[in-house]
Amino acid sequence: MDRLHQVLSAIRTETKSAKNPASVFREFLSHVDQAQRKPPAKRPRLKAAAPRRRAAKRTK
Repeated sequence: MDRLHQVLSAIRTETKSAKNPASVFREFLSHVDQAQRKPPAKRPRLKAAAPRRRAAKRTK
């Protein structure tokens, strides 16, 4: 819980001297919930490589 409080304090500077641990945990859960609701970032699709031609058969 202390580590969670340190991380949240580092993300957003806090002017209060102390916070209730329960409110810290609720804030953490709200951040997790928001992160899960966001759709995953779409990667740009790579163009498919052109199909390769077969090598010409050599005759003897």
